[in-house]
Amino acid sequence: MLTNNDVVSGNKHKSSIARSAWPIELHSGEKPKLEWLLDDYYDVAYENFIPLRGEGLLVAGRCLSAEHEAMASARVTAQCFSYGQAIGMAAAMCVQSGISPRALDVSDLREALHRDGAVV
Repeated sequence: MLTNNDVVSGNKHKSSIARSAWPIELHSGEKPKLEWLLDDYYDVAYENFIPLRGEGLLVAGRCLSAEHEAMASARVTAQCFSYGQAIGMAAAMCVQSGISPRALDVSDLREALHRDGAVV
């Protein structure tokens, strides 16, 4: 799960498939919240897109596992483009190799993304 702390602390993960520098922005309630991560970014890990139950499943876009405030940062369109590229590539790699998404070596995915021009 992407945590609120991951976002505000700029946490990096070895299994990262995307980066984000978007702030936490919550617009509801008595006092809206905006929390910036200045001159840094946080990573979004591949595991955030694998459901806890169900083999052979991946999710993409705004379906990632995240705490409420972290989702307020991770849900924006630009990041969703990155998630879609990475998860689509992961799905293709799993099908080609005949493995489940849980068995995919994330370093192979990261290498493929890098070859495709993604910054991970």
